[in-house]
Amino acid sequence: MFIVSQVILWIIISTIINAYLMTLPIPVLQRRDFPANYLIQQNNRIDFQKNNECAAFSTAYLLRHFGMEDDGEGLYTHFPSKTRVGTVYPKGIRTVLRKKGFKTKYHKGNVSTLKYEVSKGTPVIVFIKTQKDRNYLHFVPVVGYDKEYIYLSESIKKLVNCDDVHNRYNRKVPINEFKKLWNVKRIHMLLYSNTYIAVDATQSS
Repeated sequence: MFIVSQVILWIIISTIINAYLMTLPIPVLQRRDFPANYLIQQNNRIDFQKNNECAAFSTAYLLRHFGMEDDGEGLYTHFPSKTRVGTVYPKGIRTVLRKKGFKTKYHKGNVSTLKYEVSKGTPVIVFIKTQKDRNYLHFVPVVGYDKEYIYLSESIKKLVNCDDVHNRYNRKVPINEFKKLWNVKRIHMLLYSNTYIAVDATQSS
């Protein structure tokens, strides 16, 4: 009984710490209508990271979508909410976007709510594992979907698996595999599977 209570206490403490460092995702459950297939048509540049800069590269990609030229490497230099090893908490992405004049939402949903968000026409940054059998975590913009695949603008070169003539995406992941990548739940961060950062384009200043 003592061990169980200690584990519960540890989970509570970890959740509180994560809420401060990462912010808590807001669950989204309502059903919304969205197209069966959708791909953001706006051309963009896809840059490749060298180390742990995926948060900055994803943020720079989104900023370029709105016509604000930026690059991940430069953005990463002063990126907030970094860990000791150089990775970044979701809070850091939201902080940078807020300072650029955007209103963000951090949601916990499912494939349907993700598709609905992408169908609004703005890239959505998801929090996934780089590979289903690895625990390395990764931020990457989702730019499209269909009945079989989720389409990503991938900043890790070795994960690129396709080529779009307009450079809108460079990685497509079967939806069943994407669900496995999206399941980042661990004992010390139980609430962060199926999460994504969305920007409300109507709120940009």
